[in-house]
Amino acid sequence: MSASTLPESMAAAIAALPVDGPATRAALQAIWEALAAPEQAEVLRAGPAFGQHAARILCISPFARALLLRHPHWLPALSEGRSLSPAFPQESGRDVLFAALRQFRNRRMVEILWQDRLPGEHYGDTVRALSQLAEDCLTQALSCGEKDLQERHGRPRNAQGEAVPFVVLGMGKLGGGELNLSSDIDLLFVYGEGGATDGPLSIDNGDYFQRLGRWIIQALDTPTADGFCFRVDMRLRPFGDAGPLCLPAAAMEQYYQVHGRGWERYALIKARPVAGELRFGAQVLHGLQPFVYRRYLDFTALDTLREVKALMDAEQQRGPDDIKKGLGGIREIEFIVQSLQLIHGGRNPALRGTNTLAILQALLAAGLLPADDAALLREAYLYYRNTEHCLQMVHDRQTQRLPRSQAEWERLAYALRQDSVASLQHTLRHLRHQVHARFALTLAVPASSGMPVGADPGTDLWRQVQQEKLDSPVTALLAEHRFRHPTQAWERLWRFAHSRDVQSRLSASGRSRLDRLLPLVLGLCRRDGRPDALLDRFLQLIEALLSRANYLALLAENPIFLGRLAQLLQSPWLARELAHYPVLLDDVLVQPEIGVGQWPSTLAAQLLSADDLEERMDALRRFKNAEFLRLAAAHWMERLPTAELLTLLSELAELCLRTAVQWAEDEMLRRHGQPRKADGQPAQFGVIALGKLGGKEMGFASDLDLVYLYDAPLDGESDGPQPLPNPSWFARLGQRLIHILSTLTRAGTLYQIDMRLRPSGQSGPLVTTLQGFADYQRRHAWTWEHQALTRARAVAGDPDLGQRFAQIRQEILCRPRDLQTLAADVRAMRARIHGANTIPPGSFHLKLSPGGLTDIEFLVQFAMLGHCHSHPELAAGTNTVTGMRALARAGLWQADAAAVLESAWILYRTWETRLWLKLQGPSVTPETPSAWQAIGAAQRSVLRIWQQQFGEAERKN
Repeated sequence: MSASTLPESMAAAIAALPVDGPATRAALQAIWEALAAPEQAEVLRAGPAFGQHAARILCISPFARALLLRHPHWLPALSEGRSLSPAFPQESGRDVLFAALRQFRNRRMVEILWQDRLPGEHYGDTVRALSQLAEDCLTQALSCGEKDLQERHGRPRNAQGEAVPFVVLGMGKLGGGELNLSSDIDLLFVYGEGGATDGPLSIDNGDYFQRLGRWIIQALDTPTADGFCFRVDMRLRPFGDAGPLCLPAAAMEQYYQVHGRGWERYALIKARPVAGELRFGAQVLHGLQPFVYRRYLDFTALDTLREVKALMDAEQQRGPDDIKKGLGGIREIEFIVQSLQLIHGGRNPALRGTNTLAILQALLAAGLLPADDAALLREAYLYYRNTEHCLQMVHDRQTQRLPRSQAEWERLAYALRQDSVASLQHTLRHLRHQVHARFALTLAVPASSGMPVGADPGTDLWRQVQQEKLDSPVTALLAEHRFRHPTQAWERLWRFAHSRDVQSRLSASGRSRLDRLLPLVLGLCRRDGRPDALLDRFLQLIEALLSRANYLALLAENPIFLGRLAQLLQSPWLARELAHYPVLLDDVLVQPEIGVGQWPSTLAAQLLSADDLEERMDALRRFKNAEFLRLAAAHWMERLPTAELLTLLSELAELCLRTAVQWAEDEMLRRHGQPRKADGQPAQFGVIALGKLGGKEMGFASDLDLVYLYDAPLDGESDGPQPLPNPSWFARLGQRLIHILSTLTRAGTLYQIDMRLRPSGQSGPLVTTLQGFADYQRRHAWTWEHQALTRARAVAGDPDLGQRFAQIRQEILCRPRDLQTLAADVRAMRARIHGANTIPPGSFHLKLSPGGLTDIEFLVQFAMLGHCHSHPELAAGTNTVTGMRALARAGLWQADAAAVLESAWILYRTWETRLWLKLQGPSVTPETPSAWQAIGAAQRSVLRIWQQQFGEAERKN
């Protein structure tokens, strides 16, 4: 045989090929001729079977054929079974890495599909090898990206100087370790926490990891002369394409707790760490387990799964020839497996894996699948996946569509070693029919509600209200439920039961859940002291939930959650807000921790989808409303103490304020340019908070008491296309900020703004220079304005200006004062406040009555102003309780007096928040005996201390 003559085994195999015989012969001939004599000898030593398999591979995979033509020396390597290990060049550089990754991927792909089409079942080895290939490429891309970024910016670290980890989570087929021959890889990028890099060109961690994520995607996904490495799909990340590419772990966990949707639980079943800090990745996924796998038997997942199933049914109409999405295809098997995982995985940890076949076996072992069904699904899954691989190896394309031409059917049958096309088509039809029959039974909707008859009074009342007429109330049942106004309760319940939404818009499953839920609700009302109000609030909420039947399941299947909801609905404010925002119901009932640390990233993610200022204003209000509701619910359920609540409400307001300041400044800079100081540096602007926000003690109804300061020459102007004098620039900035904060939009009002504490009050300019503010405080301010200064702090704007304001505040507060004059001024202001407010006899106004909150705050402010000159540490804080403790530490107050005032302050603020949540004013009357007695004792203690401090007897109101 001459060096140019193909081996007989190859020639004979080519002659028997069903398709592409000439192309295969030409390719093999060119490859053979390109081999050196020793290489040809290697191939011949592999025997006839190797030559026949070479002809088979080049026939069924034009993709492999093209690569072997470019790299003929791969053929002898394949004959010896030598696998290419992941060895990448040490030198850096984008082009070098991109070429190395793609060449390594192409070589491994040929090796993998070569092994896959050998006689026997190789599916498991194939998908493991493909998944490992993707992980190797990811690891190399990540390593090179980190090296390049760290050379320029240093290593990312947290506030404590510790290195911040990063992990790539594989989703879908990669997460399951079952990647196919031409899969996209679905990824999530997660890093540890915020901070900054430690290099000479330091950047914050968020920016660092965003750049790293983009680098990984480009390294794998960018087409080059060598093709691509892996197509990367990031759409499964929080907020999809609108969300940030990378998220810190805490923000990701917060996203799923707050915004996670049912299909995201379904997707996270497959999540697995595949590159980077794998241990950190395992910790991240462990933190997400409560979202994915609920502790109870999770019937709340059923509606979501049915929605997924409905989407799959729709896809089948568009792709009947799709082996993945079509009728009885791969996705139906995965759906059966994953739906059982989602429902039962919370109670059975053995079901929390990522690999489809492994979970299929676990479901069989758990008795959740009959043996015949499990065997059928396993057989069909293997057959489909092998078919999928043979379809994709043709041109290295991500396709699951069955052939449309006879020639392609011939190629597929040959690749699968089927006797004929007819045999292949028969097997596919049979398996698809059998699988779809099982799929159709999965999550089947029951035909009737199966509501028990005569089970309890609630069930009987719910049945009767659906059967009887409006003017025929069932008196005995209503009496048993202890309604104070039985006729009105019957009418309310009847109108709900016969409403259009209940009668015609509920699905059969939704109606079944409602029939289970209402008797439970009526039972809770029967045991409540105010059943009429509770029934009305329950029905208002359920009316809002009717279009979200999975929430009905959440309540119907979870008595603990239903009991918590009954507690929440005791607050008319919470009842109203939950009816407005039913999407937050799951979160407030599950009672997650308040994710304050994740507020900035959560807000940033929500703002990404807003296109203009109006949309951003709406998004900011929705964010504030949602977090406000969570805080209120946690406080009402006594999971959040009053002092902590007030601090969190203040931090929420600060975040909203800082965000609004940035928007207002950006708009002014865009329109009018940058105002500058005399030295050419950008002028500074700051927002000073006083009152409740300044003291970090905001309540639910608190306004924002603000002062705007700036530092710029009065005769200067901005440098933009429409320049403004500096005073006008900052005045408009202040007006714009008020507009952003207080304008009523579709999502409501953010905060009411009170600017009356600025120098000269309402008659003064809206914005004041820092020097003007200092001069006013030194020369013209009243004592009450210095009292307000005790709770003043910078909360937004330029940090340097904020620091300079703090120095001015310290100077003013530490000025020596005559105690008698100071006491007279404070008493006069107190008298003025009492004279301006009429409090009904027999009631105690928590803020304004003698011995109330105002008196406590005045006591603290009087002591601070009187003694800061000798105890400057008193000026360090702005919080009322912090001030009390500082006065006690300084020996200016007795410890027991400070403790009494702190207890009274906390008591008053607690009742203030509770009354607000009941939609009541801040006054207490004898109608609430427990509150009246405790508050009366607190009032007497406060008045006694007032008398001691000011030396005057007080007339109690």
